[in-house]
Amino acid sequence: MKIQIISVGKLSGELSKIADKYKKMIGWQIRTTELQHSKKSSPEEIKEDESKQIGAKITNGSYIVVLDLVGKQISSEGFSTVFAKQMMLGKSIDFIIGGAFGLDEIILKTANIKLSLSEMTFPHQLVKVILLEQIYRAQTILDNHPYHK
Repeated sequence: MKIQIISVGKLSGELSKIADKYKKMIGWQIRTTELQHSKKSSPEEIKEDESKQIGAKITNGSYIVVLDLVGKQISSEGFSTVFAKQMMLGKSIDFIIGGAFGLDEIILKTANIKLSLSEMTFPHQLVKVILLEQIYRAQTILDNHPYHK
């Protein structure tokens, strides 16, 4: 299984080390694509600019998961079924994490599923680490590994 996490902004410091730890533990092929924050002036221009950058990085034919505050909340077990279904179909998965102003409607419309990690707002760097942990957890669920318990 090939997984790509496309995000606006770069990980740094301790969070980067934690993210690297999870990437090494994940048995699936995983790539993180970190994009530059837009230098535009208005929130709408920023969202549009960042969405163009994101759109250029989406893998053709992949299953697209957008992390969005108003997305659906699912359990870790439910999250693991997303991977199981896409593995059966032979598809890769692209996760998209937008910038501070969210994602432009163009990217939201490309999503196969919109997920919310919580009703709370988290820093984008922390979201990336939480997502990596949940990807690892999904893998352990599918492998019947005791990590999930």
